Amino acid sequence: MKQGLSVYISKVICLCLLATILSHYTVEAQQTISNRPKVGVTLSGGGARGLAHIGILEAIDSAGLKVDLLTGTSMGSIIGGLYAMGYSGKQIEAAARKLNWNSLFTNQPVLNDISYEEKREYARYIIEIPFEYGKPKLASGVISGEALWLELAKLCWPVKDVKKFEDFSIPFKCIATDVATGEIVTLDSGEIVTSLRASMAIPSIFTAVKIGNRKLVDGGVVRNFPVITAKDMGADIVIGSNVSGGLRKEDQLLTPFDILYQLGFYKDADDFKKAITKCDIYVPVNKELENYSAASFGSVDSIIEAGQRKGRELYPVFKHLADSLNALYPQEPFVAERLPFPADIEISSIHVSGLVHSDQKFFLQRLHLKPNGCYTSAQLRNAILNVYGTRFYKLITYNLVPEGYGKSRMDITVEENPLTYVKVALNYNTLTGANAIVNLTQRNFIIPNSRSFVRVAISENPRLEAQYFKYLGRSRDFGFGMSTYYENNGLTFYDDEFARLQPYRSKYANANMDLQYMISRDMSVGAGTRWEYIKFKPQFSNFTDVRGSTNQLNTYISFGINSLNQRIYPTKGLQLDFEAGYVYNQHSGIKVSSGGHEMDLDSLGVRFDDYQRFVLNMKYYIPTGRKSALELDGNIGYNLHYKESVVNGYVVGGMNNVMRNQVPFVGLYEGEVITPKIAAVQVAWQYEFIRNLYAIPRVGTAVYDGEFTGGNRYKYLTGYGLGAGYSSRLGPVEATVMYSDQPGRLKFYVNMGFNF
Repeated sequence: MKQGLSVYISKVICLCLLATILSHYTVEAQQTISNRPKVGVTLSGGGARGLAHIGILEAIDSAGLKVDLLTGTSMGSIIGGLYAMGYSGKQIEAAARKLNWNSLFTNQPVLNDISYEEKREYARYIIEIPFEYGKPKLASGVISGEALWLELAKLCWPVKDVKKFEDFSIPFKCIATDVATGEIVTLDSGEIVTSLRASMAIPSIFTAVKIGNRKLVDGGVVRNFPVITAKDMGADIVIGSNVSGGLRKEDQLLTPFDILYQLGFYKDADDFKKAITKCDIYVPVNKELENYSAASFGSVDSIIEAGQRKGRELYPVFKHLADSLNALYPQEPFVAERLPFPADIEISSIHVSGLVHSDQKFFLQRLHLKPNGCYTSAQLRNAILNVYGTRFYKLITYNLVPEGYGKSRMDITVEENPLTYVKVALNYNTLTGANAIVNLTQRNFIIPNSRSFVRVAISENPRLEAQYFKYLGRSRDFGFGMSTYYENNGLTFYDDEFARLQPYRSKYANANMDLQYMISRDMSVGAGTRWEYIKFKPQFSNFTDVRGSTNQLNTYISFGINSLNQRIYPTKGLQLDFEAGYVYNQHSGIKVSSGGHEMDLDSLGVRFDDYQRFVLNMKYYIPTGRKSALELDGNIGYNLHYKESVVNGYVVGGMNNVMRNQVPFVGLYEGEVITPKIAAVQVAWQYEFIRNLYAIPRVGTAVYDGEFTGGNRYKYLTGYGLGAGYSSRLGPVEATVMYSDQPGRLKFYVNMGFNF
C-alpha cells in the first residue's frame, strides 16, 4: 500500500513538473511547429545494466512521444544510437535478446565463426601463450572486440551511408574519452560503428579505438551521463535514464570487471552529480538493478524486464507530455519504426592496410569479394569471417566510403595474431589416465599461408600428432595437408560373455597426405592416402593371444560437417565425420598363439586381404529450451570383405572418442566389444540445472557382428547412463554412472578436460 502511494505521489510530482515546463511556452507557439520544445533523451553507461534503457524507450514509444535528439555513453550510446537510427524500442529488445552477449566480450570467437580446418584445434587449451620474434608475449587481457564490431556493423547497416549523425532519424551524439589527455570527445560524425565501439571501449577491458589522431576509450570515464551534451544540442526538455548509481560500494565489487569498471570512472563522479540536476524528467533505473553488475550479461532478460517495469511506471508521465505537446503543436502521427531501407551496396574497390606477416593476395582471395560486385550486409559479414576464421588475424574492421549513388570503396584495417603459440591443457580419462597436453603452433612456417603444429600428450598412454596445412587455390578454399599420429594404449580384451581375458598394449601410428576442399566454414570434403602401422603386445600369455604388427595403406575419401555453436556442451548444430576407404598392400606379422603354440591363421579364418571400410560418426544437438538440448548420436563402422579378427576392428565402449576406430557406447568400457561391423544409436538430454552444471541422462542401443567372438553372427547391445557435467576452464568435466544389459554390471566413467 505504501509502495503504491509512493509511486502515485512521484507521478503527480512529475506531472506537475511537466505542467510547469510547458507553461513557459505561450499560446502563440501553437501557431508554429518550429517553436515546439525539443525533447532530448540521455542514456547513461553501465555495462550490462544499460540494457534496461530498452524498457524506457519502449515506454516512450507506447506513449507516442516524439524524441528530437539523443545522447548516450558506453552501452547507452549503443542503445541510443540504434534508436536514433530508426529502430523502435521493440526492435532493439528483439536484437538484444537474440545476441550472445558473453561472446561479444571475449577475444575467443564463437565456434561458428571459425573455419572448418581450424575447428578441431580451436579453444581446447587452458593456456595459450603467443610468441613474437622468439620471445613470449603475455596476453594483455584486453579484448579486441571483433565479434562486437561485426554485430554493430550488421545493426548499423541501414545508415552505412550517413556520415553525419545529425542526419539520423533522430540527431545523435555519443561520448568517448581521449586516452592520452583525458578530455571529453563528442562524436557526431564519421563511421557510426567505430564511434559506438569507441564510446564503450571500457579501459583495461577493450582495446582503445583510433579515430583520426586520437585513441579513444569509454566516455564514461569523463561523462557517463551526457545530459549536458543534450542541453548543448538544444534540448528544452531532457529525459535522463540512468542505470548507474555512481561509484559502487565495496561489497558490490564482486568481479574483476566490476573493479576495472569502477577504477575507470572516478573522474566522472562530479560530472554525474551535475547531470542529474539538469534533467527535467529523471529516470533512476539503478535501484531496480542493485542485484546486477556491469558484467551481468548472463541476465539480459531480467535486466530488460527491470527496465520495462520502470518504463510502465513512467508511462503516464511520457503520455501526458506527448499529449500536451501534440495538443499545442499538432504534427504527423507518431511512428515508432523509422529505420531506412537497408539497400545493398556496390563495392567499387577494396583496400587493405595493416598486413605484416600475411600477404594481401591471400587476404583478398579468402575474402571472396569482387570489385564492382553488389553485396548485402550479411555477405560482407560472411566475407570478413572467411578471413578471420583462419586465425591469422586478431581484428578486421572496415569502412565504407561513398563514391556516388549506391557505390562505395571498402577500406579494411587488419591487426594480425602472432605467428607462434604454445598451448597447454590437462586431461584425465578412465582409459588413458592423466595427461599433460602441450601444443606448439606455427603459422607461415617455411612457406607462407600455412599452419603447422605438434601436439604431445605426456602420459602412461602417450600420444603424438604433427600436422602441416597449406592453403591452395584461387580462392584459398583448397588445402594440402601432411600429418602423422601415434598412440600407445593399455587395452583389455574380453570374451563373448564380457569377462576379462588379458591386458594388451595396443600401438598405432600413421603418416597421412590429403587434399581437402572447404565448401564453407562448416563443411569440407577431401581425399587422401594414409600409411598405417598396428601392433599388439599381450602383457602375459596364459590365454590365446594375438601379438605382432602389421602395416597397410588406406586410400580414402572424407566428408565433414561442424556447425556446433560452442565447444563445451553445445546446444545447437551438427558434427559429422564420414570416411570411406580401401585398405590394401598389407604386410602382416600378426601371430595367434594358444598355450605358447602358434596357430595356423587360415584354420582360424584370419586373412589379411584387401578390404573396404566405411565409418560415420555423428552428433546432432537440438535445443529444447533455454537450458536444455537433445543430443542424438549415430555411429556406423562397416568393414567389407574383412577377415582380420580384432586387428582392424572397431573398439566399442567408453564415453569419449580417445583412440583409433573407437565407437563410444554408454554402459561399456573401451574394448569390451571389438567387431568388424557395428551400428549404434544413442540419445541424451542435456539440462543445465545450475549455471555451468549439467545433468545428462543417456540411453543407447547397437547391433554388431559377433563372428570373431563366437556365438550368433549379429548381437545386440543396450546401455544406460546418468551423468553430471561441469563446464570449466579445464574443459568439460563429467562423471557418469552407467549400465549395460549384456555385461549386467554397474560401471563408473570419468572424463576431465578435452581429450587428445
